[in-house]
Amino acid sequence: MTTFAKRLLASLALLAIVSPMAAYADDDDREDFYKQVRKNQERHYKNMRRAQRNYNRAYWQTHWGNNWNDQREWYQYNMRNMGRYNSARQRALEAQLRNQYLMYNNNNYNGPYGWNQYSNPGFINYLHTRSPGLLNSIRSIIGF
Repeated sequence: MTTFAKRLLASLALLAIVSPMAAYADDDDREDFYKQVRKNQERHYKNMRRAQRNYNRAYWQTHWGNNWNDQREWYQYNMRNMGRYNSARQRALEAQLRNQYLMYNNNNYNGPYGWNQYSNPGFINYLHTRSPGLLNSIRSIIGF
């Protein structure tokens, strides 16, 4: 065999070894690209959620946070819809509300408990004066 043929065979063997490695490197670049796209999308969604939350707070302060009558209406509306939330935090809040509702009725209440009873304007006034931290907890669950 000539020197040229030996070099040609060596080059082909090297090419056969390196070609799949180049293809794998190309796949890594593609995976990195998709990871970067996913990362950018997550950052975008996070920024959008933050902007929405800030908008909601601004809306609360300009439309509901001005006086107690408006805030009470807001609590009354949202407490009726609290049944759609289901978390450990909400269940703990509901236990606190149950205790407060019993105290509101002078420990003399045998009826049903639920978000409809808790949205009673008189009870919301009671919470406003006796347990404002509980109202803040409700606000944080709802998202304000």
